[in-house]
Amino acid sequence: MLETMALGAAVGIAATITMDVLASLSRRFGIIVGAKGTWVGRWYLGMARGRFAHANIADAPELPGEIRIAMFGHYLIGTLLAVLYVVGTDWLGVAPDGVLPALGFGFGIATCVFPLFLMYPCFGFGFFGVRGPSELRLFTTSLVNHLYYGFGIWWAVTLLPFP
Repeated sequence: MLETMALGAAVGIAATITMDVLASLSRRFGIIVGAKGTWVGRWYLGMARGRFAHANIADAPELPGEIRIAMFGHYLIGTLLAVLYVVGTDWLGVAPDGVLPALGFGFGIATCVFPLFLMYPCFGFGFFGVRGPSELRLFTTSLVNHLYYGFGIWWAVTLLPFP
């Protein structure tokens, strides 16, 4: 089990890097925009101070270390979710290197619930980000990014030495 969890952590880091690289390319081509990393860090730091929701996160005062804590949280969540994926597929007897399970996990409920039903509402943007700045295309960006994450899971699982 420990070996499976360690492989899951490696998958999570690789999948999150894949997501970030593909998202960066997609932003350059105007496919996605997304929430600002400073807002994510501001939200995490705000929670540490007891503030879980904002009327509009963009109006909240900037906090030192927003980007660092946003990146740490992003990679921590990406790693934990991939561990859950690898352990879950092992428990269910599903091959973790299947493209459909990986894409389904990355694109599906497992990863999209967090931003669409928790993060965006806590930012003051409503469920699915419908009240957020329209130019950020929050809903589309979230779906595309998490599809990239699922692709990263599949790619990493196919490269790593799974038993």
